Amino acid sequence: MAREAQRAEVDRNFDVFQRGLAGYLAQHRGAYALMKNGEVIGFFDRPGTAYTQGISLFPDRLFSIQEVTDEPIDLGFFSHVGV
Repeated sequence: MAREAQRAEVDRNFDVFQRGLAGYLAQHRGAYALMKNGEVIGFFDRPGTAYTQGISLFPDRLFSIQEVTDEPIDLGFFSHVGV
């Protein structure tokens, strides 16, 4: 159940993040967004800082971090599965 909750949180946050990306890029390019329940909690200069804040605010660890970038992410092997 914990994995399902984590996956659902990440998926929801990613969907919201993608829809708002153009707006985030204008002011926060290169930053890291800490997200919970489909909302951006804050933007941070480093992923470690966003993670530390996430752990502090959300002990259930149900949050995600997204880099504010419009560059595609290379997932290595997983980006080519099924091709």
